Amino acid sequence: MTQLANVKFSLDDYELRDGIYFPGDYKQLNSTQHKKTWDKIGKTYYGSQKIETVADQSPIKQDYTLLTGTPGGTWNKFPLNKSVDSILEIGCGYGRAPLHLSKAKNLRCEKYYGIDISETLLRRLIKVKQEYDFFPEAEFNIICNSAETLPLADNSIDLVISNCVFMHIPDAQLKKLLADISRVLKPGGIFVFNHSFHNKSCPSHIIHNFVRKLNPFVRNPVYLKQYSSAEIQEMLATAGMKTKCPEYIVEPTQEYAILPETIKGIRIPFAKAINQSLKPSGSLKETLAYGFSAYSTQLD
Repeated sequence: MTQLANVKFSLDDYELRDGIYFPGDYKQLNSTQHKKTWDKIGKTYYGSQKIETVADQSPIKQDYTLLTGTPGGTWNKFPLNKSVDSILEIGCGYGRAPLHLSKAKNLRCEKYYGIDISETLLRRLIKVKQEYDFFPEAEFNIICNSAETLPLADNSIDLVISNCVFMHIPDAQLKKLLADISRVLKPGGIFVFNHSFHNKSCPSHIIHNFVRKLNPFVRNPVYLKQYSSAEIQEMLATAGMKTKCPEYIVEPTQEYAILPETIKGIRIPFAKAINQSLKPSGSLKETLAYGFSAYSTQLD
């Protein structure tokens, strides 16, 4: 794994404003199309649920799952009552994963670091933290930046988590990010990348890809990247993950699809029912799975 020369891996060069750490070149970052896209998405993402304006007796305030839903997948395997010193979340958004882990799994930590490129989502995260007080005793550090280089020291993080994020990141940037995750992860540390990679062999994705190519002049800047299980394994190995976390697994998710449920915003009749009826076995799971998760086999 190649170290970056003359790079200072700390938050010392960041400016803390309104509870969020901003990099020194934030003005330049703010001018990029990638950040503009995610800030725009952040303004509408779950925007109909205004937790900061509803009454205290609102069902949303009494039951956080009404705001976030209940994450599934690998989070179902996460142990109860685990305690770690430090957590890093990549693409923390408005806090869905840590809220669930804190409230439903009683995960505890001394330090939480959440990084996301969308300032609007991070401001929503602050509201969610205020309302539900997840990780109540932790030092809380929220960072607004892209994630190629993490402003954290080598071997400083016990647990790295990410939920449905990596498929949004361009290949070269993702490889840099995985190498930097390996750098900051403590030897023997653990990671959970839940539903983080979309499956290139999934028939639904193949159909979507074909439709996209019909109009070469229209491109979705956040269109989901897709990988095979072997490609994911190779990326993780090249990033040096095995030197920090020798035992991990890449496995297909339990959502399967042979038909897209929508194409160009048009709903496909019966596609959802057909996809939900799929019960593949053996190697077909890896073919029909919507995506892949990667996680430490020794979560506890």
